Amino acid sequence: MPTLYIIHGFDAAPSNHWFPWLQDQLAALGVACHILAMPNSSQPDLNAWLAKIRQSVAVHDEDVYFVGHSLGCITVLRHLEQINQTIGGVVLVAGFAEAVPKLPQLDEFTAQPLNTVHLRQHIKQRCVIASDNDATISFALTEALGQQLDARFLTVQNGGHFLLGEGFDTLPVVLEELRRMFERARAKTPVNHA
Repeated sequence: MPTLYIIHGFDAAPSNHWFPWLQDQLAALGVACHILAMPNSSQPDLNAWLAKIRQSVAVHDEDVYFVGHSLGCITVLRHLEQINQTIGGVVLVAGFAEAVPKLPQLDEFTAQPLNTVHLRQHIKQRCVIASDNDATISFALTEALGQQLDARFLTVQNGGHFLLGEGFDTLPVVLEELRRMFERARAKTPVNHA
């Protein structure tokens, strides 16, 4: 069965937003799901966040999946740049790979361009989800991330930044994408990210 890791974003915690709901939904499917508590999330440090993932994820193989939200997305990708094993997939929600003008304190996460060739080779299934009215991470930044990764790209109408304060204590589109990925992996269906 798959194992999944959720990486939250800036100034967040495992108990926030839709993360506990997703964990519960996956548990009902028999999927082991771990929400990592990233250190000092209000003043995030790239090396500390990468160390947390390294300490928490013992195995990387085609049964391993990641879900990232916001800053968690680029953190997942920075981690996977350093891994030479192929994983099952990623679902990245409101992600970015370029500097966010409103959040200069996050610049170290995006200071280097992504190794997109490596990431495409080692992440079998890739999905990026954006909101058309995200006031924190612009639609254009998330769309650009999807293009860089050659990912399946989904737009949610009026999703904001997918925060609990905006009404998002569930996020069914993520669960649907993960179920789709798991089914394709079981069937060994060739991946088409369109």
